[in-house]
Amino acid sequence: MRGLHTRNFFWQWHAIYAASNPGHSKDHWQVDDVSWTKQRHAYWGEHYSMQQEVHRLERRTGTKIDWQIMVATERWWGPDRDKGIRDTAWCKLITGRADRVLAWLRKQEGLQSAVLVNGAPEDVRQGAGGQ
Repeated sequence: MRGLHTRNFFWQWHAIYAASNPGHSKDHWQVDDVSWTKQRHAYWGEHYSMQQEVHRLERRTGTKIDWQIMVATERWWGPDRDKGIRDTAWCKLITGRADRVLAWLRKQEGLQSAVLVNGAPEDVRQGAGGQ
């Protein structure tokens, strides 16, 4: 399952996220045959702020779940909210096989290419695990 914990995985995942949900305004949407759900939790304080996003992606074949993953991202800011002080992300395979998740990511190359026009987002360039 190492393939779900690499910088390349997170880059592909984020590229699909950015292309399929411009502005990150949707909480639930479809990408091809995968149902994507996002929940966001945030705290904004005087000395620090943080935001967590939990994404659940689920692919079904008929009524059977083929695979399901959870991807969590966490971002922290100090008093200067224009500059992040920590970004981290992790992925957990809930059901199914990692090679099927990776095959689906490869199938989405068209969406990923749309992000290449503007370059990778800052948190993706830094890679999983953050600074």
